[in-house]
Amino acid sequence: MGAYFLICTLALIWPVAGLANRIEPVVFGMPFFFFWHVLWVFMVFVGCLVTYLWEYAGEDE
Repeated sequence: MGAYFLICTLALIWPVAGLANRIEPVVFGMPFFFFWHVLWVFMVFVGCLVTYLWEYAGEDE
C-alpha cells in the first residue's frame, strides 16, 4: 500500500502533474488539470478505504 500512496502522491506534484497541465479537454465541465487532481484525491480515498477494510475486516468489538 505504501507504493500505491507514493504513486498517488507523485501524480499530484511536479513533474507528473505537468503532463496534465492543460485546459483542454474539459472533463465533466472541469479543466483537465483540475479533473486530474480531483481524480487522484478520489484514488487516495479509495486506497484509504481499501486499507481500512483490509486491516479491520472481520474484527468485532
